[in-house]
Amino acid sequence: MARLIYIPVLHGSAEMGSAAEGYKAAFIARFGEEKWRARRLQMDAIWRRIEASIARLGLEAEKMKLYQDSLPICGREEALVGELAAKGSRNHQLLLRLVRGGASLVGTESAALLNEEYRLMGSRDSKAASALLERRDRFIAERIAATLGEEEVGLLFIGALHRVARFLPARIEVEYLQLPERAEDERREGNGE
Repeated sequence: MARLIYIPVLHGSAEMGSAAEGYKAAFIARFGEEKWRARRLQMDAIWRRIEASIARLGLEAEKMKLYQDSLPICGREEALVGELAAKGSRNHQLLLRLVRGGASLVGTESAALLNEEYRLMGSRDSKAASALLERRDRFIAERIAATLGEEEVGLLFIGALHRVARFLPARIEVEYLQLPERAEDERREGNGE
């Protein structure tokens, strides 16, 4: 049986592309520079917990497939991940480390559906947005089913609004990554160590 470990992620500003600077400026204007720094520290702490939780699973890298929200099937998947990692995306930095350790990166999404999503951004048509999200989820599930073999483990890094698991075939056992309350390094920092 194949396993898929579902890892809900929060997208950071590095993944926002050209909209990142505008988002940061709007956030700071509304909440202040201190809240922005606190938010960044919180995001870093979440990613440390995700990394530690994946390491604790003790998975064989050679049997691991990596699926990423918004990563199109294009033949340039690793280059795209590298670009976002270089811009500071903790999500994509983790993907690169796993690939360098022997895991396989898999293009996960339809470029056409992603383009449709970008065109729909800013629209107030929630019905269209919901229908598109379901189409993306179905596509992702089909992609996983087609590429994840028996005895392999997939890691799906996916935004919290997605519901991919409901479209996967029964041969794929779905698990949800369990995060510790706080990462070990956060406990040490809190204790002044």
